[in-house]
Amino acid sequence: MAGGSFIGLDIGSNMIKVLEARGSNGRVEVTALGMEQTPHEAYDNGVILDAHLLGQTVKALLKKSGISSSNCVSAANSSASVVVRVVDMPAMNDSELAEQVRWETERQVPFPMSDIIMDYQKVDRPESVGGTNVEVVLAAAQQEYIDQHVEVLFSAGLKPKYIDVSPLAIARALLDIGPESSQPMGHTVVIVNIGAMNTEVSIYRDKLLAFSRSVPMGGDMFTRAIADGMNLSEEAAETLKKDVAEVLFDANSVAAPAADDAGGGFTDFGAPGGFMDFGAQPDAGAPSGPISSPSGRMPFDFSNPTPPPSTPFDFAAEGGHEGDQPAADAAHDQPHDVPPTSSELAPVATADAAVDAQRVQVFNAIAPLVAELVQEIKRSLDYYKSRVGDAPVHEVLLVGGTSKLRKLADFVQANLGIPTRVANPLQNVQVTSKNYSHDYLEEVAAMFPVSLGLAVYDLLGSPPAKKRKK
Repeated sequence: MAGGSFIGLDIGSNMIKVLEARGSNGRVEVTALGMEQTPHEAYDNGVILDAHLLGQTVKALLKKSGISSSNCVSAANSSASVVVRVVDMPAMNDSELAEQVRWETERQVPFPMSDIIMDYQKVDRPESVGGTNVEVVLAAAQQEYIDQHVEVLFSAGLKPKYIDVSPLAIARALLDIGPESSQPMGHTVVIVNIGAMNTEVSIYRDKLLAFSRSVPMGGDMFTRAIADGMNLSEEAAETLKKDVAEVLFDANSVAAPAADDAGGGFTDFGAPGGFMDFGAQPDAGAPSGPISSPSGRMPFDFSNPTPPPSTPFDFAAEGGHEGDQPAADAAHDQPHDVPPTSSELAPVATADAAVDAQRVQVFNAIAPLVAELVQEIKRSLDYYKSRVGDAPVHEVLLVGGTSKLRKLADFVQANLGIPTRVANPLQNVQVTSKNYSHDYLEEVAAMFPVSLGLAVYDLLGSPPAKKRKK
């Protein structure tokens, strides 16, 4: 395990998360972590509006968190400026592949080739050895976005090493850290990262990212639904979401969906005053996000980590990545199965009638979003299975702030028929800072998979040698 300390920086639409880690006796040691509200006047859903202000906010957070390192790995969290695709190509020699990839990139990326940083890498899957086709990861980012992102890092006093993307960082944190598993070949995991504005649904086979898409819904929509449904301020609604919100359902009435089920989603959401029927939702089409790259190492790499912000930056791609993607994608044209089967959600009685009534009100406000979230996970699974021959999926992991919504994991499991849990990325690392209680770490752990995965990028092994620059 490599030495030194590294910062993982995850700038989200609602919260900035930082984590400092180092290698210690063959284990990952987390020496500090922290989070701060993202200034909305500086950053809005992946768009950097004020790089200096955002950088100063990060700088203040680093100081408050007691982080001393300056070596940073950050995430490119932009749905509009970062594109990653995995495409199937005939096996060919390297020079032929390089030419073909450039043509494929022009077809896949909605930016002028003159305005992007791009690279590619073949995907080495066990089952593809000796085959006639190869999977190739294409990664591209708009130069302007990367320049702004780097300006944020320099404004924060950081020394950038790589820019990675969240699905790969999450895989590192949840699949690569910890004791070696005895899982058979083909073990498949779905990780659902519920952010403030977007939810990433990523599927990993043998710890390699096989599919990923970004859904434009997240925790802020749950908050606004509560505020609108109960005529509250968003601050009060956020408090209710954290303290009261719960998915109210009868687990015995929810059956795992059959492959040929012709049902139309959720029905019979029980609530005082009648039922709300979501079974007739319109068909939203196949997954709107992209097929994504394998888990691996293809961050934009700083070959010269300390140039002034005005200097053009030279990046080299070194493995696969994935990020938020534009909604338009070829997946729209792919067939998909129907949404989850019908299920009955009903209020659960408690000793405190007032609390119970409030819980039902909150649930009624968020029930359509709970239904939509499960529907989108199901669609992602259906599309993935259509590409890999209906291969089994073995577990679902939820992360992100809204993953802590009470009984959400139980409800996802009941509808998908797949074991589901809220993942704790800190459970297989050693947190040595004494600034955090055990209860606090348990409460916030689901917020830190991206920043942990970023921080351990070099700690888990040196990346492969650079092949080329563009």
